[in-house]
Amino acid sequence: MSRAESVDERDSGAPMRVFLTFDVEVWCGGWDRLDERFPPAFRRYIYGASEGDGYALPMTLRILEEHGLKGVFFVEPLFAARFGLDKLQIILELILAAGQEVQLHLHPEWCDEASILSSGKATVKRPCLWQFTYEEQTELIRIGTEMIRSAGGSSMRAFRAGSFAANTDTWRALAAEGYEFDSSVNVTSDASFPEGVSAEQRYA
Repeated sequence: MSRAESVDERDSGAPMRVFLTFDVEVWCGGWDRLDERFPPAFRRYIYGASEGDGYALPMTLRILEEHGLKGVFFVEPLFAARFGLDKLQIILELILAAGQEVQLHLHPEWCDEASILSSGKATVKRPCLWQFTYEEQTELIRIGTEMIRSAGGSSMRAFRAGSFAANTDTWRALAAEGYEFDSSVNVTSDASFPEGVSAEQRYA
């Protein structure tokens, strides 16, 4: 079916498939004084900055349940290398108890905050996954996958790079680790596939 026929089908009233996806991560507002910043950042980004801790992730899960909807939660696990697997377990327990789906999300700028890669603690902040070699990306994907499984997750097959900052090595690394779907291409982001992706690849 041609693209034009596909558009005509949507215009004719055929149902459109919509995926509700959410990135779940902890941002501390900077990289200095992390031990001081992390506890309030975790509460804000996971529970919501409210007196009753009823917003953020719990509220999102509640809204989905009220409307009978399913979402895909791309969870960033690398922070747990610095602040402990128990915090990652809290996130996964909330999502899985609500009957929602967990997939992998990576912000590799955590690599210089803990000894994540086998080569040791990174000395330079690299926020984009494409700043890492194919071998490093493969290792990071493997480590992130194992961290989520250790925290209570199960098999994952979908991925989204932090800041949509992926490249073709990311696709190769994902395939090597058994991932089937990638959600990292963002046509509005300069960080997404900087070496260039054809229009056919971007809009396929």
